[in-house]
This record gives sequence, structure tokens and C-alpha cells, in this order.
Amino acid sequence: MTILSKYIASELFKIFLISAVSLEAIYGVIDSVEKLKDFFSHHAPLATIGLYFAYRFVEVGFRVLPMAGLLSTILTLGILSKNHELTAIRASGISLIRATKPFLLLGIIITFLEIGLNYTFIPSAYTHTDYIKDVLIDQGGKRVSQSILKDLWIRSGDRYLFHTLSVESGGTNLFGVTQYEISQDFHLLETISAPKVFWTQNHWEFVNGVITTMNPDGSLKRIPFLKKQAPLDRRPEDFSYQSVRISRMTYPELVETIHVLKDSKLPTIRFETVKDGLVAFPVASFLMVLLAIPFGIREGRQVGIAKGFGLSLMFSLSYWVIYSLGISLGRGGVISPWLGAWFANIIVFSVAFVLYLMINRT
Repeated sequence: MTILSKYIASELFKIFLISAVSLEAIYGVIDSVEKLKDFFSHHAPLATIGLYFAYRFVEVGFRVLPMAGLLSTILTLGILSKNHELTAIRASGISLIRATKPFLLLGIIITFLEIGLNYTFIPSAYTHTDYIKDVLIDQGGKRVSQSILKDLWIRSGDRYLFHTLSVESGGTNLFGVTQYEISQDFHLLETISAPKVFWTQNHWEFVNGVITTMNPDGSLKRIPFLKKQAPLDRRPEDFSYQSVRISRMTYPELVETIHVLKDSKLPTIRFETVKDGLVAFPVASFLMVLLAIPFGIREGRQVGIAKGFGLSLMFSLSYWVIYSLGISLGRGGVISPWLGAWFANIIVFSVAFVLYLMINRT
């Protein structure tokens, strides 16, 4: 790294830290004012409130990193321009594209940091803040009962389809169950209906059911029974879960869920879009820096803290609107999940890259 690059990198790093801490503080104060009144009205212990804001601090830090990179890039270039250092760089024959490499390096570092956090800790932090607020504070520590699944269709192997009206909390009892046996040419061979199916000794059993067989002449033969083993290839834990937002799931959890859904021939578009978004969104940190460089150079001496903050806020909100649009289109099946997650990045990169290549002409 040259002396010039070291100098720019040191100035950029200092301003980035100040920007990140300032944005975190602003966001944190606004968030605290909204939350504390609600927490105190529920008589929440101070230790619980402190734990909530500890996880919240990590969440907020993750959210403000892209904007901190954007703001620090604009402010650093503004300072360099006010001190006529950009003019000196040009006069010495050094390309501005070469001089701005430390800014691109910052964008890359933030991107990989966010990908790592998004892959591991951030979804867990979201889950903990939800649990602390919804259970420990709003419900006074009473645990939320596990969700009860209703009107569920299950594919078991290549021959059987199961429909259950409801699943008891815990997943060991299924109610209002009908089993459909399908032939290879998709003809219905037999149905088994029972008011209950329960888990016992590593298998499922029908209770007080009726077997209905389709005869070749079109007639039906019904045979009642007391108990019968069900060929259902699921376990109770597959039906027992606490409601988790898709956005709170980690990348490995999404991959595993998509695999299970595909095996069951169920749609996976929503999960695939969110999975791709876990990688696409952190890349926005690099793209924000890339977009900020031309504007920072072009605005030059006119960029102050207020204007820099305004530009950063405008770029961040614009990106978020486009990103949300792409995610909605992807989850709705209008476009592919991958394209939906990367929709905003493709647009921002196209604009930012063209402007970046033109900075030597400004």
C-alpha cells in the first residue's frame, strides 16, 4: 500500500468509526424512547431491559453499517476536496480510480463482515429480542405455547398423501386424519380415515379408523379397525415448532427448510428469496460506497455533514425501496427468487459502475 493509500485509508477509517457510532447512537436513542415507556408499563426488570438493548445494539449496528460506509465515503472525499488534496492528486498524475481504492476496500470489508454476521449471529439476535419483548416483558415471562398446525397436507414417500385437520401442540397427536394411497398412474386405490393418529414406539398409529377400498367395479368396501400402523415418514418434532419469521432464520436453517419442502413437493419460492437476500443485502454495503465515490468527488467542497447525511439517507432509502420491491416480486413468484433478491443490487451496480468509471472526467 502506497503512502497516499495509507493516508486516505487512515482518514476514511476515522470518519467511518465516527459515522458508525453516531448513527448507532441516533438510532438507539430514538428506539429507546419508543420502547422504554412500554417496558416500564409492563414493570419489566432492569436486567431484562438491559439484555434486550444489548441484542438490539447488535441489530442496529448491523443495519447502520452500510449507511456508515456511505456517509464516511462522502464526508472523506468532501474533506479531501476542501483541502485541495484531490486537486493535488490529479496534478501529480495519479488516477482518481486508483486513489479511491481504499474506499472500495472499506466497502468489501463491510460486505464480508455483514455476510458473516448475517450467516450466524444476526438472526439469533433478532430471535432473542423478539423473545425478550414478546415473552419476558409483554407476557411477564409466560412462555408462548407452541403453534398448532391446521389443515395440513403431507406427502409420505411416492404412494401416500396425508391430510390432517389439526396437530396438537407437541406434535405427538394428529386429529382428523385421512390417508390416500395413490397408484403409479395416479389412481386412488385406498383411503384410511381416523379421528386420531398418535406417535408411539417410533411409529404412528391410526385409532378407531375406517379403511375404504376402491373395487374394480367402482364399488367401495369399508372395513373398520381399532388400531393400525400409519406409513407416515415424519416425526413429532417435524410438527412441533414455535412460530419463527422467515426473516429470523439463518442461512443453514433456510437451506434445510428448502430441502425438506422440496422433498415434500411443496413450494419454496418465499424461502429461496429470503435465502438469496441474506447474501444480496450485505453486498449493498460495497455498492453504496461505489455509488458514493462519484457523488463525493463531484460535490466536492460543497459537502458538509448535513448534506452528506442527507445524501446518505436519500441513497439508503432509495435502495431499500427498490430492494423491498424486488423481494416482493420474488416472493410472489413474478420473477425468480434469485433475481428478486439481487434486483436492487443489479440496478445500483449498473448506475454506480458507470459513474465510477467517469470520475476522472469530473
